[in-house]
Amino acid sequence: MALKDKIVEELHKMESIGVIVKQTEPTKWVNSIVTVVKPNKIRICIDPQDLNKAIKHEHYPLLTVEEVVSSMPKAKIFSVLDANQGFWQIKLDEESSKLCTFNTPIGRHRFLRLPFGVSSASEVFQCAVAQMLEDLEGMVNVTDDILVWGETTEEHDQRLIKLLESAREWNLKLNKSKCQIRTSKIRYLGHIISEEGLKPDDEKERAIVQMPPPENKQALMRFMDMVQYLSQFIPNVSDVSNPLRKLLEDDVQWHWEEEQRESFIKKKNLLTNAPALKFFDVQKPVTLSVDTSSEGIGAVILQDNKPVAYGSRAFTDAQKRSAQIEKELLAIVYGCEKFHQYIYGKEVGVESDHKPLESIFKKSLHQAPPRLQRMLLRLQRYTLKVAYKPGKEMHIADALSQAYSI
Repeated sequence: MALKDKIVEELHKMESIGVIVKQTEPTKWVNSIVTVVKPNKIRICIDPQDLNKAIKHEHYPLLTVEEVVSSMPKAKIFSVLDANQGFWQIKLDEESSKLCTFNTPIGRHRFLRLPFGVSSASEVFQCAVAQMLEDLEGMVNVTDDILVWGETTEEHDQRLIKLLESAREWNLKLNKSKCQIRTSKIRYLGHIISEEGLKPDDEKERAIVQMPPPENKQALMRFMDMVQYLSQFIPNVSDVSNPLRKLLEDDVQWHWEEEQRESFIKKKNLLTNAPALKFFDVQKPVTLSVDTSSEGIGAVILQDNKPVAYGSRAFTDAQKRSAQIEKELLAIVYGCEKFHQYIYGKEVGVESDHKPLESIFKKSLHQAPPRLQRMLLRLQRYTLKVAYKPGKEMHIADALSQAYSI
């Protein structure tokens, strides 16, 4: 009731700019109104729970930050353009418009433009903007955020001009206040992108560092989920998390002792000391470095001896009881499948500190023990060159030692 006047005012405004229209005829669908309160305004959305169950999705892929940065290995200058109320720039046809009818304090209305709340909205908008950028080099979009880059200022500016011309041609309106133009470091998709590579967003780091020790399993789960989002920056996060992860098991009562406190602090420190990850360059050689501990697997993908991404996972109880060579081979399987998007279709150097693996990969598949054959079969689609390297010389081992010394 306190928001009614503001809601009515916003509805009239949306009607005047052609976003919604009054609906008097009966419709097969009607949705509830949802009001999102923002600092200086309100946003009118719909809650199409039943409609979302019936919508046929386009399944147009949304890019991940890893896919974005892998397309810009030499980028040094960046701009990010933000579409102004992007969804509203997509017109609905008559049939779709009537599906988006909703109740309001002043009668039913229907959206003439793509509303917030429809489950396929991001896919539709992603597809529309991707079509606009289809013939343009040096730019990519994730929904309404368009990233432009260049190796030099001149290259960047030429691309930016072409983008602005295309936006004018497609009638895409931009939000000037949210655009970042010609900078050496930008915030994008919750990360910091710069000439150095990819780093966690300072704000997300700060939010994690400022989190107090959890007092129950629910609070611990929230912390683990936040850290997992940035796990690619943390070497062997699974091993470091082991004391905390055990607390989440159903048959373990909540307790917070020195072991858990140290693990909690170490995870925070690892995040704040995380290195910048190098942009992946498809033209350069790739190295996969893997290692195991008593609790799990650590892996890192390298180019020019610099990390592109880290990965780790814990062993299951059965895997902990496996022979060491099985654990080491499982580490290679995990690393290949974890970094599939980087290594598939390329010859990859694999470094391991377990020398017997060299001979295993030189033999025919049928000559390997049956327990190893199953894992080797999973590696048949990759072109791997496995080589022994002393543990102290391996990048992943160096990263692990740094992790445990923090």
